[in-house]
Formats: sequence, structure tokens, C-alpha cells
Amino acid sequence: MGNVTNQGGNLARRCALKAGFSSQVPAFTIDQQCGSGLIAMISSANYIISGEASIICTGGVESTSQANIVLDSESYQPINRFKMAPEPYEDFDMGTIADMTALKYNIPRSVQDLYALNSHKKATQAIEGKLLENEVFPYQDEGFTISSDQTVRPKSSMEALSKLTPAFTTNGTATAGNSCPINDGASSIILSSTNNPFDFQGYYLGQTTIALSPSDFLLGPIKATEKLLQKFNLKLNDIEAIELNEAFASQAILFQNYFKLDDIKLNAYGGALAFGHPYGATGGILISRLLNRLNQVQKPCLGIATLCVAGGMGISVLIGNHWYQK
Repeated sequence: MGNVTNQGGNLARRCALKAGFSSQVPAFTIDQQCGSGLIAMISSANYIISGEASIICTGGVESTSQANIVLDSESYQPINRFKMAPEPYEDFDMGTIADMTALKYNIPRSVQDLYALNSHKKATQAIEGKLLENEVFPYQDEGFTISSDQTVRPKSSMEALSKLTPAFTTNGTATAGNSCPINDGASSIILSSTNNPFDFQGYYLGQTTIALSPSDFLLGPIKATEKLLQKFNLKLNDIEAIELNEAFASQAILFQNYFKLDDIKLNAYGGALAFGHPYGATGGILISRLLNRLNQVQKPCLGIATLCVAGGMGISVLIGNHWYQK
């Protein structure tokens, strides 16, 4: 399982035991920041491909609201974030990098706000149209049930977004409205060898993981997706749907413009700007959303899930739907 905020004690193992798995079933937790959930799935697939396992439950979980507060050993003050890059690399905050990227590639604040608003609109339409019921499971606790993501804003507007102040740098363009909210969440995917007699919802076909300068990490999905298409000798016309983790509007706009994608192919049901980004769970959420979209096509087709990774990486995964045949 993927997990970033580190609740301690090999969280995947604790989750497995809590879920009722046999104590004889091993489990391990992976921290690759935003890529944790995808890398957990990729690692699981490799276990199956190599014959080390035939079926694996993978995914990720994150509860930033319950994360432990870590104090600096010298100042005894809370550490707001851990370093992502050592010297001589510059270790900018991710929001600062978003501002730098928007300035470098000339992405105005209004364009970022409009993209964010559109993400909320698509998410609202997907929820109201009951398009997410195949992938979302309610969370129940004593006295309440949560059956839908809480940060989707059906009544958001350009006027409301324009009133928000810069979140990271004085004259920056990244705000709380065009940056992804940090949510609690969990995702789970069952991976199996095709030798098992299951009705498969989709097929894992392969992945690419790339690395680049830490200050360019928002370009990770572009580089990883380019490499993935080259690896499998594919063109964008061969891809039915793409799910991109919307860390920041500027990053998503760069990706959309680079590949010349419309709103139907890219994040048709909205993205993390609306639904939020529970770090370790996001990879599994992207795969679930992608399969949900692909299987509504009802013919063999391919999709890509992709995200950027703090510290300077990008991951893209190629998925075939229920009707896909190798």
C-alpha cells in the first residue's frame, strides 16, 4: 500500500490484519510521495509477473487530518514539510514551484482559475449523474456516513475564485482554489494473474517512471506519458481516456496543452482540484476512475493514469479495459 504521512508500524500490515486477512499474508508500505499508490500497484504487478504471487490487494491510504506532528530536534518547532532535495539542488516548496512554472510558461491566474472551475463542474456533473457509483464506497462511523467527496464545490464561480489570495508567494498565481485540497482517503485494487478464473475489470499493461530536476517536477506527467507512448509504440489517438492527478491547475494546463487534449479525453469526471489529493491513495483512485471510464465504452480500449511526484519524478501507467485482449 502507498502511504506518505507515516502513521507508523507498517500501515499496510495493520490495514491487512484489520481487514481480516490471514496473519500469514505479508504486507508492506511504500512512500514515493504522490506516486506511492501507483508504485504500490506497479510493484504488485511485478510480483505477479515474476510468479512470486498470483493475487494481491494493493492501493493506498492517507489521513493527513490524523498525521503525527514532527518537531525539529533543535528548535522543537513543528516541521511543516520535509526536504525533497539535498544541496546543491534548490529545495522549493511545491506551491512555489507551481508559481514559478506558471510564470515560466505564461499561464495567467484567470486561466488557472477557469481550469479549476471546470474541474468542479465536471465533478459535480459526474456525482449528480451517478457516474461514480461503481468506484466510490461510503465511509461509515458511529453516527454518520460519508458517501461523496467533500471538497467538490457545485456553486463555485470565477468571481469567488478571483477573490482568493496567493497561497505560496506574494505575487504568485497558485491559490487555495486552483491547487488541490489535501484530503483523507483510501483506495484498493485487486490485482491477479490471468490464470485465475476472474471476471477482470481491466488489464495492467505496463508503466514508465521518469526522473527530472526537482524544480521541474510538475513536468513529470508529460515526460512519463511521452516515454510510455514511445515504449508501446502508441499515439494519443490510440488512447481512449487519461486520468491526470491535478496537483495544481498550472500543471494540468501544461499537460493538456502539450498533448492538445479535450475535456472528454482528459479527466472527464473532474480531478484532484475538485476531489482532493490523499497522497498515498491517489494512484489507486486514478486507476479506479480510469477503469470506470474505460468500461463505459464497451469495446476494447486503452487508458493512461499519470501523476507528478515531489522530488522530481513522473509516473504513467497503461491500462486496458474489460474488453481488452492482449
